[in-house]
Amino acid sequence: MKHIIYFALSFCLFPWVSFISTDEIKHTLHVIHKGISLTEPVACTLVEITNEKALPHEFYMDVESVVCGDNQCKIDVVRIYWDELGHFNKLVLPDDVSLEKSEGKSFTNADYKKLHEILKNENSALKNVYKDEIVGTVGSEGVDAMSGETILLEKSTYVKGAVWTCYSLWHWAHGDVKQHIRDITGNSYSKSKLQSFLQKDNYQLFAIEQLIRKKDFSKKTVNAIINAIKTNPQLLRTSMRYWNSAPGDIYQYGAQQLLPAVNSTNRVLYLTDILQTEQKLNTAFINATNPLIAKFSYQEIDIFLNILKEKNLTTPNTIAQLTALLRADDFLISRRVYYFLKTQELSADDKLKIEDFYQQWKHKL
Repeated sequence: MKHIIYFALSFCLFPWVSFISTDEIKHTLHVIHKGISLTEPVACTLVEITNEKALPHEFYMDVESVVCGDNQCKIDVVRIYWDELGHFNKLVLPDDVSLEKSEGKSFTNADYKKLHEILKNENSALKNVYKDEIVGTVGSEGVDAMSGETILLEKSTYVKGAVWTCYSLWHWAHGDVKQHIRDITGNSYSKSKLQSFLQKDNYQLFAIEQLIRKKDFSKKTVNAIINAIKTNPQLLRTSMRYWNSAPGDIYQYGAQQLLPAVNSTNRVLYLTDILQTEQKLNTAFINATNPLIAKFSYQEIDIFLNILKEKNLTTPNTIAQLTALLRADDFLISRRVYYFLKTQELSADDKLKIEDFYQQWKHKL
């Protein structure tokens, strides 16, 4: 009889489900698994479980429990589950399977609990380790050979004696399969539904990502993304791909709306993107940005002046805003502006302001 084993802190292993119901859809994928090959994709089958509305609810895949790097591993087929956004959910074992460590020792309840915690961690150090590095420092399937300066992994990143299992399963859980899941789910929703997801905290990043895929630059979507960023500024970095994929007028509109709305740290991020973007900007965009100049930090001013220089966007209005900064409280800002203005074509009045600044501060220039 099938059973469910519960461990401390709600960790559990679920019984293997052997039947295929009518609400399951199979997807054949070709993915890169870091523990197998960095260049040759692996063919695998991802199963989508739909809900009563025929929308993605959960996904699973049957995988080998370990990609063995030392030919001393016991390999079993296990099942990994993800939610509809590609986040690891749970690991499922067949009733007759027990994961093993080095020397044929079975996982303990504590080992299973730790494995679950490892697989839930999307930012594990396992992400940046290559299998050859593990081979070079790990004896057999254990980790006891790791010592001194050759240590590559902290103990929290693996179950002792089962580093290959942890490494293999983590890269299944957080590798290419995750993006395939997100795209399958994204394909199941309309643009209007994705717009509504921008108001749901756990779905905002997903919504922006999928709206980029769908190339939706409608006025409604643009304003929905702007409003989401104003509410949650952490979305700004992800949104930059959206703005850079958009037509030029939409890129400029987004910047005009968001630069005044975000804090200095995010303005630095945005200004850096403007400096590096291949989007074509016009002087109307710069003139719309000019009122912010007086509020800029030194770092913001420095990037802004580089934008003016690299993209040749200086206007008389901009010059007027900048000359006012020759009297800024922060001398570093004034000096940076002074050096920039010296390279510009100035009116006679502005040249006098530059000369006055020089006479006052020449001992610091």
